[in-house]
Amino acid sequence: MKNKRYIVVDLETTGNQANKADKIIQFSACIVEGGKIIDQFSTFLNPEKRIPPFIKELTGIADKDVKDAPLFEDVSSIIHSLIDGGIFVAHNVSFDWTFLQKEMHEAGEVPLKMKLLDTVELARIMYPTVDSFKLQDLADEFGLGHDAPHRADSDARVTAELMLLFLEKLETLPLATIRKLTTLSQHLTGYLAELLFEIEMRKERELAMLDTKWTEYRGLVIRNKSIQEVQYSRADTRRYPKTDEEKTALFKEADETLIPRAGQFVMMDTVMTSWEKEENALIEAGTGIGKTLGYSLPAIYFAKERQIPIVISTYTNLLQSQIFHKDIPLLSALTDFDIQAVVLKGREHYINLFKFEQLLSEVDKTYDVVLTKMQILVWLTETTTGDIDEVNLSGGGQLFWNRMKHTGWFLSPQKDPWLAHDFYLFNQRQAKAADLIIVNHALLLQDHFSGGKWLPDYEYAVIDEAHHFTDAARAQQSFVFSYRRMKFFINRLGTLGKEAMLQRLELMFPEQHQLFDIEIAIIKLEEALENLFLLLAQKLLKANKNATELILVENVIDEKLDAALFFAGEKVLLLMREVSNTLDHVLEHGKREAEKFSEGESVFLEEVYSFVIDWKRAESQLSRMLYEKEEAMMLYIEADKNKALSSVRLRADIVQVNHTLQKDFFDTKKSVVMTSATLTVDDSFAYIRAELGLDAAIVTKQIKSPFDYGENARILIPSDMLPVKGTPVEEYTSKLAGYLSAIAKETSGRMLVLFTAHDMLQKTYRKMNQDSSIAEYRILAQGVSSGSPARLTKQFLAFDKAILLGTMSFWEGVDIPGDDLSCLVIVRLPFAPLEDPYTKAQIALRKKMGLNAFQTYSLPEAVLRFKQGFGRLIRRETDRGIVFVFDNRMDTTNFGKAFLNSIPEVPIVKGKEQELLEEVKKFFE
Repeated sequence: MKNKRYIVVDLETTGNQANKADKIIQFSACIVEGGKIIDQFSTFLNPEKRIPPFIKELTGIADKDVKDAPLFEDVSSIIHSLIDGGIFVAHNVSFDWTFLQKEMHEAGEVPLKMKLLDTVELARIMYPTVDSFKLQDLADEFGLGHDAPHRADSDARVTAELMLLFLEKLETLPLATIRKLTTLSQHLTGYLAELLFEIEMRKERELAMLDTKWTEYRGLVIRNKSIQEVQYSRADTRRYPKTDEEKTALFKEADETLIPRAGQFVMMDTVMTSWEKEENALIEAGTGIGKTLGYSLPAIYFAKERQIPIVISTYTNLLQSQIFHKDIPLLSALTDFDIQAVVLKGREHYINLFKFEQLLSEVDKTYDVVLTKMQILVWLTETTTGDIDEVNLSGGGQLFWNRMKHTGWFLSPQKDPWLAHDFYLFNQRQAKAADLIIVNHALLLQDHFSGGKWLPDYEYAVIDEAHHFTDAARAQQSFVFSYRRMKFFINRLGTLGKEAMLQRLELMFPEQHQLFDIEIAIIKLEEALENLFLLLAQKLLKANKNATELILVENVIDEKLDAALFFAGEKVLLLMREVSNTLDHVLEHGKREAEKFSEGESVFLEEVYSFVIDWKRAESQLSRMLYEKEEAMMLYIEADKNKALSSVRLRADIVQVNHTLQKDFFDTKKSVVMTSATLTVDDSFAYIRAELGLDAAIVTKQIKSPFDYGENARILIPSDMLPVKGTPVEEYTSKLAGYLSAIAKETSGRMLVLFTAHDMLQKTYRKMNQDSSIAEYRILAQGVSSGSPARLTKQFLAFDKAILLGTMSFWEGVDIPGDDLSCLVIVRLPFAPLEDPYTKAQIALRKKMGLNAFQTYSLPEAVLRFKQGFGRLIRRETDRGIVFVFDNRMDTTNFGKAFLNSIPEVPIVKGKEQELLEEVKKFFE
């Protein structure tokens, strides 16, 4: 690296279409030599066209900045001589290289011939665990100053600094890892392969000792790990702080910045008392209470005192990670305990090193496969968990993961040369030696419902984000049988004449003639699948040409599938069983002859075993769809708008889980504490208690938020907005779009608009996008703008004037604190659409039980969702903001009171547009 000359380039352009009329408006290049940035050249360029508003907003570059700047052809020779002969580096190098080549060609310059290095690719390989590989996010991750994102001079410098970081880390990797990376990099384009080869040759000459933090085994380098045994030595002297004074003293002793909160202390005592009395508890902890510490502090004292593990379950893997990395260290500082905590996932989250080792030897030039192998090689030098959720895989990488995930052992575990280093077994052993076991709801419920045994024995638990617990329980017992997934299975299995699993089995077992039976069954199965999914698609089309969902059976206890679908499904099921039975026979034969197989053949059998597990799971799910009569289950069809066969799915959703949860989970534990910010409806726990199957004797505690909503928030209800019911959608969205534009001008954007329907969102977005009065605002819309909710949120934060339109997934889990979000708009009260299959089934079930479906399901569900949406606005004590509710039912109906009574007391202002805009102006002054 020392004697190389790197030219790190960044361009700002009028758009992203190099092959069309887009032009460069700013060029910057950093010269890196000897491991340092030695020079930088930057210039604005006149594109001879207007800069689009969104580019101006993104970059801050206006027409006046480039008006007197040189044309590209005026400086092309300077740029050519500056960069020629170096290694061309950029963040997403193909974009900058393509644009520059095009402009050079048009300026009549000699074509550049340079080696290319992409810092996105390098970042993916060298730092596979970072959340995002976008330039701004990487700069934040590594604490690099990035004063002017999306300006070429700032971006080029940050890219150069990142490149130096990546190359520095590359030099620290062990020789064995570099060897593997070098081999794989031959399948990549660009300079990286040459760079790795040079590092490998130098390390071969140096022959440095392997760092003691690593172990090299069978040519792979992995991070050393050891079981941390649980310690109880201080439990006798450090008792739970029962009084508020003792808790306050504990806080001050540990961290001066920790603020004692009365509500948090109440929560701690409620948790501790519930466990001591062996009672279940429901605790609603308002925003700002600090509920994680509210349950984790009593949990660690109770675990140490009783010398038992406490299980903490939350809804997502991300929340698991936050508890482990943020809250557990704080807990250690507070209590002075040696805390042993472990994040435990399902077995398929962990890498099988034997499978990965064999996959490394397979030659597959697919870019995502090569990149994923390289990412995992680097990750193995760092991870002590082997949990693939740590790695930011591409879409193709996630598919490739299926071939190396852990599924247990088909052959004797002793045949696995990596047994002593196995990550799944290590995490299992660590869980048995832990005070706190952090899991997600899915694994917790899988442990109870699947018959598998994933968790150590435990009797006390915390369920965080408890409002999702019934959803998670339903998801565990609900499933999808899809055309796309079955085709994926069939392609993996292949035929005897195609290079895939079946052909390789024939090479291993030439005497197993049943393999021919599998091939015949597969041919018949493909035909049967086509028939089944064509029937499903036709049913959907016949019902309504615009429909994407159709209920087949509202409740399998009372209804049956129609005969044609039942027999088509049964034919598919019988052929699937024929395939799995034959594969079982071949695998059992393989097990008897296990001693004669090479390691490659052994690991291939493990892969076949893993495949059969997935196949049988799909088989079992189809069987339940056809024959289930015991549980309330709904069957329906799903597809995309075009009804393409590859999009058709047959879904089965369990409708009721309360009895199952009570019998199979709560009744088997001494005490379970459930907590969330949204558990009550109109100050009552009755709905959530019924949903969870809990009896009336449960402990309940509602702890209000400490935030001053009266001072820091307002609810504004327009009186001149058209009613949603009875108003054509086009007319309603036109009025709404105008209203939103007017609000945005008063709040300078910083606005999140929550919809309940995609159609209304898209129509509103289109109308706002055509409004020239807000041309300088960046409008982002879920399902229209590309990216996940998390990515759209990051884009929203990146712009000073931004408006974000979102549907259901934005009603919760989005955290935009401070001045970045000042206005929340709720377009409609979030009642689930009546045409939604699951909602239909719930309503039908309650009617059958003689209950008022609106009062016992539709209303409480909408109120809980409304509370989640309202909670997006005030996330910190200093936050201020306004909430517009465009649905006047909250103010004009009896049931509207349930929404207002379920949120903190906030001043409500009703009025016409101009009156409310004045109120907004006054509030922010």
